[in-house]
Amino acid sequence: MSHQINPLHPVLGAEVTGLDLTLPVSTIPQRELKSAIDQYGVVVYRNPTPPSDAQHVEFSRLFGPVEVGPMFKVTGDTKKRIDNPALVDVGNLDPDGNIMKADNRRMLFRKGDRLWHADMSFHHNRATYSLLLGHEIPPEGAGGDTEFADMRAAYDALPAEIKTMIENLTVEHSIWHSRQLAGFPEPTQEELDSRPPAHHKLVHVHPGSGRKTLYLAAHASHIVGWPVGLGRGLIKNLMSFATQPQFIYRHKWKLGDLLMWDNLATMHRATEFEDTRYRRDMRRATCREQPVDLSVAA
Repeated sequence: MSHQINPLHPVLGAEVTGLDLTLPVSTIPQRELKSAIDQYGVVVYRNPTPPSDAQHVEFSRLFGPVEVGPMFKVTGDTKKRIDNPALVDVGNLDPDGNIMKADNRRMLFRKGDRLWHADMSFHHNRATYSLLLGHEIPPEGAGGDTEFADMRAAYDALPAEIKTMIENLTVEHSIWHSRQLAGFPEPTQEELDSRPPAHHKLVHVHPGSGRKTLYLAAHASHIVGWPVGLGRGLIKNLMSFATQPQFIYRHKWKLGDLLMWDNLATMHRATEFEDTRYRRDMRRATCREQPVDLSVAA
């Protein structure tokens, strides 16, 4: 199979062309693609048409155990648009395929995607790779791009005294913290009970590259053992430092793009677009650090 891997940015991001994701996964150069995501943090696979949901999930499973089933409960969100339980619906369409109303609770929930974050940092079993497929995208110039920040490069650029100070800190992450930052209503008890917070080291060694990296997100509520206000001040400063222009790659979507990123090495955010005017059908498969035991809460 003839394919090419081309860098897109001086710090992070590459594109893969000439790879047919509709062919059996046995034809995929798995080791080479794993090396690419370890190096670049973000890799886009160009497809003339979107692969099917089944092909999307099958390809994703080459990179680790894939999340199955809901990670939390949004009150009133009962009917699903996508049947495949291994795919997360991150578009703006309701179960009938229409653009959701501005006051739809799930639409309000998705506003949090526009904050810098790492997928599932609010879970003890973190997301490793996310693979987002564009089935329907806003027209060119209408917005809806996705931005990425390289957290390894950001860590490397920190002053030595800051690296020493943060080396052993632990952060509490909560999905409901980030959603309230984005204007989501006060979470219901049902929502709070469905996804309690998780604790993670602020600095860790990225398993794919062996480089030290920051682990931050809008989900980062506070530093464990610190006064809340003081910890949030440090988190805010580190987030601002890590999202300087030199660390950022901005992806402009094309129909059929399968965009893969490493949540243990990057943060990302969706950019603004007129979400009550333009249709956006985006579906994400998510790999986890550990297999999910479906006999207990995921």
